[in-house]
Amino acid sequence: MSEIIVGLDIGSKQVNVVAGRLDHLGKLEILGLGKADTTGQVSKGVVLNVNRTIEAVQSAIEQVENQANIHIRGVFASVAGPNIHITKHRAIITRQTEGEEVTVTDVDQVANDAKRTFISKGNAIIHTLPQEYFVDSIGNIYDPVGISGLKLQGDFMMITSPQGEFDKTKRCIESAKEKIEIEGGLVFSAFAASLAVLTPQEKKGGVCLVDIGSGMTEIVIFHKGIVRHIAVLPFAGDAITADIEQGCGISTEYAEQLKVKFGCAVADEISVEEVVTIPGINGRKTKTISVKNVGIIIEERLKEIIALVEAEISRCGYGNRLNCGIVLTGGSVQMSYIGELFERVTGRDVRIGHPNENLGKTLTEEIKNPTYATAVGLVWKGIKDMDERE
Repeated sequence: MSEIIVGLDIGSKQVNVVAGRLDHLGKLEILGLGKADTTGQVSKGVVLNVNRTIEAVQSAIEQVENQANIHIRGVFASVAGPNIHITKHRAIITRQTEGEEVTVTDVDQVANDAKRTFISKGNAIIHTLPQEYFVDSIGNIYDPVGISGLKLQGDFMMITSPQGEFDKTKRCIESAKEKIEIEGGLVFSAFAASLAVLTPQEKKGGVCLVDIGSGMTEIVIFHKGIVRHIAVLPFAGDAITADIEQGCGISTEYAEQLKVKFGCAVADEISVEEVVTIPGINGRKTKTISVKNVGIIIEERLKEIIALVEAEISRCGYGNRLNCGIVLTGGSVQMSYIGELFERVTGRDVRIGHPNENLGKTLTEEIKNPTYATAVGLVWKGIKDMDERE
C-alpha cells in the first residue's frame, strides 16, 4: 500500500482533517476523518484566536490518529482569507547556447526567477502558476520543454496572502502537535477543492469552480487545464444566516438551524402553509416562522452572490470560454435547488461537486459531503507531489 497522506483545512466553521492513501486500483482510500468547531475563532478564513484554533486542530488530528491508528508527522494544509490576491508577473532567462532545446531545469529556473523578482510588500507567495511561455518570439506555448531557442519567458499568476494571516495559519498547525510539518507549503483552499471535485476534461474545456463556505465564496477559473483566475468574495453561508436572523427576528443559532434544516434556494418550491415554531428567548413567547419567508430571504441573498460570481467571470474575460459551466462545492451548497438557481441566473450548466472523484473504500460516507472538498483535495495534492518526487 502507498504512503498515508493527511489533508488539513482550517475553515470558519470547523477544522477538517482527512487521512487517505492510494489503493492498488489507483483510487483514494479514506482512513480517517476528524473535525472540530472553530466558530468565533476563525472569521472568513482568517485566524482570530490562535490558542483556541490550535486546540481545535489538535482535537481533529487526534481523532484521525485514533481512527486510522497512525501517528501524524506531516500534513498538507490550506490557507484562505478575503485578502488573497492575484498579480500577473513575467520572468525571462537567457540560455547559454542558441540551438539547444529548453529543459525541465530551464523551466524550473524561470519559475524560481519569477518568485525571486516578484516584490509584494507584506505578502507571502502561496503559488506561482504558469500561464504561458515564449521561446524567443514564439508565444502561446504551454510546455516549452524540447523547443529550441535562446530566450525563455514565462508569464505567471502570483497568488499571495498577507504575511501576518499566512503566518498565523502556519502557527496554528505547527503548534498543534510537537514536530508536525507542513509539507509542500500552504495551498489556496479552493485550489485544493478543485483537485477533489473537478475532472481533467472540465479543467481543459473551461470551468468555474465556486466554493461557498460559511465565511467566503472562493472562485477558481480553469481553461485549457490552467488556472486562469481566482477571486474571493466576502459573502457566503454566514451572510445568509445573518439575513434570516434579521428578517425573522430570531437568534443566530435558530437562524442557522432553520437554514440547515429547511434551506431551499428557490422560494417557489416551498408551500405557503409550511411553518415552524421557534422557542422565545429568555421566556418570551414562541415565534411562528413561515418557511416560505425563509426561502425568500435565502433566494435573495444567493442571487446577490451569484451576480457577484457572474461579474467576476465576465471581468476576467473567460465568460464565453467555460464550456463546462460552473461546479459548486463547499459547506453551503447543500440546500435544495441551489444548482437550479445558479443555472437560472447565469444561464450556464451547473453541477454540485462532491469530493468523490476516484474515491475508493471509505471509512465513512460523510466524506462525500461538499464540506470536505478542500481536505480531500489536500490529500490528492500530497499524492500528486509524491508522484512528482518519485
